[in-house]
Amino acid sequence: MTAAEETPTPKGDVGAARGTFTATVTKTDSGAVLTWRLAFSNLSGPANAAHVHVAPRGQAGPVRVPLCAPCTSGATGNANIDAAVLNAIQNDGAYANVHTALNPAGEIRGQVSPVANFRTALRARQEVPRPRGNVGRARGTFAGTVTRRGTTAVLAWRLTFSRLTGRAVAAHIHRGLPGKAGPVVVPLCAPCRSGVRGRMNVNASVLAALEAGRMYVNVHTGRNPAGEIRGQILPVALRIS
Repeated sequence: MTAAEETPTPKGDVGAARGTFTATVTKTDSGAVLTWRLAFSNLSGPANAAHVHVAPRGQAGPVRVPLCAPCTSGATGNANIDAAVLNAIQNDGAYANVHTALNPAGEIRGQVSPVANFRTALRARQEVPRPRGNVGRARGTFAGTVTRRGTTAVLAWRLTFSRLTGRAVAAHIHRGLPGKAGPVVVPLCAPCRSGVRGRMNVNASVLAALEAGRMYVNVHTGRNPAGEIRGQILPVALRIS
């Protein structure tokens, strides 16, 4: 949460104001329960209140979930939310903000976006076609965080590997089901070193495939240009059905 995301633009010297709003959503018959935590620092004064509002990025919207009034950093709580608010959260249409006396309309704000973590092990036995050479000890791990932004998302990832037959000349995310080879969809690195990290925007098609479990990661070497180790990405859960 930052002042730069707030609408309308807050007054005063608030460039250093920061905050985080994290929550877990548990589905109920009528909506969901939001279990939340709020932290903030460097505000222009005491936090008079904090809420979850419903509106797209860059727009102000009505309060739908009161969080605290007044608020202290580190505050926690539970709130029942209806199906409309749940739908807004899942579609990038809700935000949390903190209000002060200087900025009663809001001093810092952050869009509430679904986030999911995943991790997959890469092995030669999962690769299609079968790799050549002594690859039985080749290993890898691909871990990522997907943050949904409406119909698109941000993917932050880290790739590690060891005991390959040679240098990792490239790594990609491919589209494909287990046991099937598929096209490259997201280039990761070329060449690659173990421990490499990245962050990228992914489009609606890639996001849908990640949510459906139709993606895999592999690492390519000179000995095995089609791929030496591979791991299927299990369905990334960003929606509550």
